[in-house]
Amino acid sequence: MTTDARDDDDPNRVQFNENGTLDEVCSTRGAHLEHMHGSHWFLSFQHPDGTSSAFWFTSKDLKRPFWETREASKQPDEEPA
Repeated sequence: MTTDARDDDDPNRVQFNENGTLDEVCSTRGAHLEHMHGSHWFLSFQHPDGTSSAFWFTSKDLKRPFWETREASKQPDEEPA
């Protein structure tokens, strides 16, 4: 998993903008988003190496988020041994 580096080819990454704000989190093993209370949220991602990334944040915009269903990825889930 890549952290901080701008490696857009790594499917398991946590990337930050130059000002330190979160840019994106990508994971091939699953995610969990939970509304805690008020505008507080919890988000975690599981990575193939057994690690996870967890985020606690606030957002009023997630009360009615835009969502879409996407087709399955054409890339293999596991890297060849």
